[in-house]
Amino acid sequence: MERAKVQLNELLKKPLDVLKLDLHLRGYDEFPSEVLMFSNLRELNLKNNYLKKVPWEISKLEFLEKLELGGNFFENFPEEITNLPNLRYLDLSWNLLTSISSAIEKLANLEVLILNNNKIKFLPESLGKLGKLKVLSLSNNEIVSLPNSLGELINLEEFYCSNNQIQFLPNTIGDCINLKKLELQENLLTKLPETIGNLKNLEKLRLYKNLLSELPDTIGNLHNLEKLFLYENQLTFLPESIGNLVNLEEIDISGNELCNLPDGIFNLKKLTKVSFANNNFPSDFIYILKEKFPKALFESDL
Repeated sequence: MERAKVQLNELLKKPLDVLKLDLHLRGYDEFPSEVLMFSNLRELNLKNNYLKKVPWEISKLEFLEKLELGGNFFENFPEEITNLPNLRYLDLSWNLLTSISSAIEKLANLEVLILNNNKIKFLPESLGKLGKLKVLSLSNNEIVSLPNSLGELINLEEFYCSNNQIQFLPNTIGDCINLKKLELQENLLTKLPETIGNLKNLEKLRLYKNLLSELPDTIGNLHNLEKLFLYENQLTFLPESIGNLVNLEEIDISGNELCNLPDGIFNLKKLTKVSFANNNFPSDFIYILKEKFPKALFESDL
């Protein structure tokens, strides 16, 4: 703490020149009021302290673009930060949040929102108002459903929502047409909406450790998909359309209930890694695969 005070006192000699301030791991249990003196601040890092709230006066930092508050003790979403009109990056991971205020819609310029490792159960519909959002990270929470407004995030490129309790996806997820990475592993998904086939820019799809028993035919529309992870589900078959994933490089279907694969899968000439252990394939199946994909690496229990 003393080191932090010395640092701040030195910087306060020319407060208008300070654009970045790193105060992580400084032992703060209250928001340091000195920070409000740096009115030109663009980036503020207060990660891994003991903060529970921020003052309304934080709005004085009107030029702030990046705010890192991860690893603190926030139980309630700090609505005060919604008065930062230029905020682009917000990290509130590793806190004790159970919900997100609908006032978050005021952060109209937000591009990155990180809320991992909290206790969030529900998300407000107003989340869809964050039209510039590119990265949304919600992994390791207690989320049971996603709002329909998710589809309004048309600029979203990366969506991380693993290790929650989600049972279904809203049909509107198909409107997130710029998605490149979608991580929904370790949830309770039993099926996917047909609209997932609209995500034609998707490159990586992680759905392992869910309860999926089938995939929609539209998954074959994901022509830019490079990596597909489906292990430890309840799949008994794969749709023939999977053979349309011409850019697929890696597929992991281990730990399912598959007896065979559709012929179309042998059209995937870019496959370099195939994992299919713990299924119901015949004992000589690996030899068939090795013949079809001579350059691929295989992981199996056969």
